[in-house]
Amino acid sequence: MMKLIDQMVVLKCPALIGPVYSAVGRADAVPAAEYKKQWRDVVKNLKVLCKYAAKNKKKVCLEPLNRFETDFINTCDQGLKMLKDVGSPALKLHLDTFHMNIEEKDQGAAIRKAGKHLGHFHACGSDRGTPGNDHIDWKPIARALKAVKYNGDVVIESFTTDVKVIARAAAIWRRMEPTTDEIAVKGLKFLKKNLK
Repeated sequence: MMKLIDQMVVLKCPALIGPVYSAVGRADAVPAAEYKKQWRDVVKNLKVLCKYAAKNKKKVCLEPLNRFETDFINTCDQGLKMLKDVGSPALKLHLDTFHMNIEEKDQGAAIRKAGKHLGHFHACGSDRGTPGNDHIDWKPIARALKAVKYNGDVVIESFTTDVKVIARAAAIWRRMEPTTDEIAVKGLKFLKKNLK
């Protein structure tokens, strides 16, 4: 990840995002004592990474994933606890409506709880398809983003079956929408209208 930060400097990329605490696909619930040890290891390593990111004027945005993709950090509360334990202003939270749809009781409340710590946001359909072509209630999400004065990127993250490694990790076994262009065009139109 430190090499990624070096590349971010070259590319003028502001933030390293995603599950920066684990390899993708880590879902092997471990005993509580082992989990605590792993938590300490992640805190130690994120402190080093965030120090390097801060030195390079970059952010690291930690994304809680749903229980089917990781057993380590699934909720906004767990993410905020990691931010507190690491204690670096370079570390922010990265929330994703797809994962929150599974793990949070109230997406708007989770966004409000993240507040000033929200550094990146994925606006994804409940099936990882087009936002607005799903069952997510977007009004509380829009109100919460406005309430916390979030002004960062809002990104549609969808997947296809074309990239096999990612498709397998995200359990994408079928086409989510007729075309990827439809996700981008209709999704952007929906988000511009609803998130303003």
